[in-house]
Amino acid sequence: MKKLFCCFFLLLLYLLLFPAQALSSARAGLLLWYHSVLPVLFPFMLLSGLLIRFNLLQRVLSTLSRPFRFLFGCSQYGAFAILVGFLCGFPMGAKITHDLLEQKKISRQEAYILYGFVNNLSPSFILSFLAADQMQHASLGGLFLCNILGSALLYGFLSSGSLRRCNLNQPDLQPRDIPAPVSAPDIQEIFRQIDECIYDTVQNAVRLGAYIVMFALLLGAVSLLLPMKNPAALLSASCIEVSNGIHLLASSSLPFHAKYLLISTLGAFGGLSALAQSASIASMDKELLTHYIKSRVKITLLSAILAIASILFLRLSLS
Repeated sequence: MKKLFCCFFLLLLYLLLFPAQALSSARAGLLLWYHSVLPVLFPFMLLSGLLIRFNLLQRVLSTLSRPFRFLFGCSQYGAFAILVGFLCGFPMGAKITHDLLEQKKISRQEAYILYGFVNNLSPSFILSFLAADQMQHASLGGLFLCNILGSALLYGFLSSGSLRRCNLNQPDLQPRDIPAPVSAPDIQEIFRQIDECIYDTVQNAVRLGAYIVMFALLLGAVSLLLPMKNPAALLSASCIEVSNGIHLLASSSLPFHAKYLLISTLGAFGGLSALAQSASIASMDKELLTHYIKSRVKITLLSAILAIASILFLRLSLS
């Protein structure tokens, strides 16, 4: 609680003592939310919520889920959480897993395992923003995908052994995958469900925007206090928010191999802002949040190992 108080007090001082810089930080956070996060995540949150509420995923996932079940022992709905989490970026993996658990589409054991690895940067973000724009080497996109998403997949495989042992020898359609037969809802019920889904999506989208602005202000305050030429201060500031953190590392004077390693590990961790967004949108309790943080740390370590291996064995020499 003391650390949280210190963060809020720091933000208050930043707003009072440096109003121009605080305005710039808040504007940057709002623009990031409005231009990048909202257009991408809002449609996915709305459509995925409707698909789950109206039980429209069975036919689509009946075939696609087989390789996911073999690798991770997950149900058809669990395969949907993995697909969305890896394709759409933070915090959609946590959001979909939470929705599936709330709708009783997956078990708590499966949700607990999924939370650990389905929340990641999207491939488009890694290829376009990270590799091509910030590192200015589009050819590194495949390596960053391997380091960041490959480490999450590897951790998911290693941590889902209990699910695989339970599910591999069972028939393709498990009892929890088959919804109970229900009568066709009337038109009022349909629109009520749509309205609830829209309200939930808008609420979550605004919540994400508030977190993004708050951490943009925190990054601005920390950038004023810490000397960014110091590697330790640079690394500390970059961990606050992943987009700005990648920019700080990529534009720094660090050697190329250090940039490559640190950006790979930061991309796997996701930053404190993504962690807070995921914990909030998935309504994580203390036990689940602890499990989530430990999982992100393990994925980050795996990403560092993969990045070091690629440096040693592929002899990266770009600069």
